[in-house]
Amino acid sequence: MDQLLQALVNGVMLGGFYAIMVLGFSIIWGVMGVINLAHGEFVMMGAYGAWILQESLGLDPLVSVFIVFPVMAAFGYAIQRLIINRIIERPHLISLLVTFGLASIISNVFKLLFTATPRSVEASIHGLWQVGPVTIPKTRSMILIAALIIMYSLHMFLKHTRLGKSIRAAAQNREAARIVGIEINKVYAITFAIAIGITAVAGVMVAPVQPVFPFMGPPLTLRAFAITALSGLGSIIGALFGGMLLGIIEVLLATFIPGIGTNVGIVSSFVILVIVLVVRPQGLFGGLKAATT
Repeated sequence: MDQLLQALVNGVMLGGFYAIMVLGFSIIWGVMGVINLAHGEFVMMGAYGAWILQESLGLDPLVSVFIVFPVMAAFGYAIQRLIINRIIERPHLISLLVTFGLASIISNVFKLLFTATPRSVEASIHGLWQVGPVTIPKTRSMILIAALIIMYSLHMFLKHTRLGKSIRAAAQNREAARIVGIEINKVYAITFAIAIGITAVAGVMVAPVQPVFPFMGPPLTLRAFAITALSGLGSIIGALFGGMLLGIIEVLLATFIPGIGTNVGIVSSFVILVIVLVVRPQGLFGGLKAATT
């Protein structure tokens, strides 16, 4: 029983990272209809941002967030204007090919700059809490708390600001949004910028708990696919519970099935993706119209 309880706690902690990691992927897909295969690479860039700031300035990841977010949001804005904006209304195959190429460029540029050697980031919050028979890692708790804060902030932004309402309108009906005077291209650029900023923050948060290297992105993109399929496009509460569910499944499989190995996350992601696409293609929580629920 203690082992099961510990596995559930570890799964929730892991799910906190997955929840914040999938938000940007889900929003970009839900609002613009672009499947971003470079999503994991943007997480990787955020993780490298945390490492660079710590190596050069000695900054803790909690402080690095306030630098990485605006820098990566500006980078995302530029990428949207220069590349993504040209493929939004084209077939999905085009967006898949373009973002796959972008992912390859980013990962290989980082390999050239920093080599393939894994890097590590130290967090000022470390150690463990002991709650009865359960051990709670402080760093992973920080990630979960950050995920909840970011999700609540995004929820309030989408629900109560003019720009947030414009984003929701563009997601629900692009042409109707144009008719009522919403500047779709501007909304798309800002949406992509915000999504990439949040994605990079996920990288900052995960940097203290796993090695940072140029090719860490593809498994994260696969998990983002699985969680988005589970939660529905653009659903904030869906991203939270979808991330938690995938995290719990991964940890339970790793705990109770001996010898399953390190591929448990990939296998479980594929299984969830296939099951949800067959049983409920729209996801458990609907689309971006549910983003404020």
